[in-house]
Amino acid sequence: MNNKRETIIIAGGGTGGHIIPAVSIALELKEFDSIYIGSKYGIESKENLNDNFKKKYFLDITGIQRNMSIKSLISNLVFPIRFFKTYFESRKIISRHRPKIVIGTGGYCSGLPLLAGIHMKVPTLIQDQNSVPGLITKKLHSKVNKICIAYEEFYKYINNSNITLTGNPINPALKKNINIDKNFIKKTLGLSLSKKTILILGGSQGAQSINKHIYSNYNFYKKNNYQIVLQCGEKNYNSIPIELFNEKNIIIKKFLKDEEKWSMLNCCIAADLVIARAGALTISELTYLGKASILIPYKYASENHQEINAKSLQKKEACIIIDEDKLRKGNLEKKITEIFTNKTYLNLEKKALNAAYPNAIEDIIQQIKKILNEVN
Repeated sequence: MNNKRETIIIAGGGTGGHIIPAVSIALELKEFDSIYIGSKYGIESKENLNDNFKKKYFLDITGIQRNMSIKSLISNLVFPIRFFKTYFESRKIISRHRPKIVIGTGGYCSGLPLLAGIHMKVPTLIQDQNSVPGLITKKLHSKVNKICIAYEEFYKYINNSNITLTGNPINPALKKNINIDKNFIKKTLGLSLSKKTILILGGSQGAQSINKHIYSNYNFYKKNNYQIVLQCGEKNYNSIPIELFNEKNIIIKKFLKDEEKWSMLNCCIAADLVIARAGALTISELTYLGKASILIPYKYASENHQEINAKSLQKKEACIIIDEDKLRKGNLEKKITEIFTNKTYLNLEKKALNAAYPNAIEDIIQQIKKILNEVN
């Protein structure tokens, strides 16, 4: 008897926003052996993807570099070689594992496995996290079987019959124990129950412009007796002013790891207000947890997608947006004062919950299985 399990391929990486959906899908499709494809230059090659995937491949592919440094120019010159090399490696991986479907969750490493799957007549699905279609989606939207999207705004750019609004899958760790009492978590973390707690996130790699603003304006937070938990990003940790390490009301972490006490889940539950970039996965997680938020979109994001992501949430009265260029004018601190003085954060929490897609991963899995049933 042949007991060999069927396989699926999931390709995506470069940022946590592309890796988390890949992991979430693999966890939900446990009846398959999931094969992962990423880039050896992306953070996925350094991340511990645990036992979520039967096998992992990290290919020699990067995106087109948009700055004019010598290193970037050299990278762009060798891009065509890497493109064809990765395309044929993707074909080899597909031939070796014979997947039932190839799923792309974004990032430059997802495009060529999807293209190879299309050429080899393997069913394909794209899970696009942002309000604006990514480059891979723009190029392949008419060729893949299905595109699962997270924002209604997406339809302004592409409106094919193969598009379904599902929302974004979130970090599976955030779906555990979300009903834990806020005060219990504050006590667990050693935070004061009588002080307002502000969580500051800059995405998976931190946001140095936001970090520096908080450092230089820390007296405002100290004067108002706010507690701050700041995820500064691994590469930004050494730039923290030494005097802040002696302040009792600010906790600075390089990264909030799921398995540790200072996890994203615990910090989000403890927070009365979250200040964050407007990455698609960040927004999905904050709405799922029903958190009041001030979003500071990264102004250099491709296609300005972070601002469009944020405005989609703002239309639902579920967040407040601050322009990064206006940070130095004190707009952030003015808005924080207003939010806590008028208890606006309570209304923002309710609106955020209403804007969430709590069944996103289940809906995406339903679309995958529908494709598999159609081709069998």
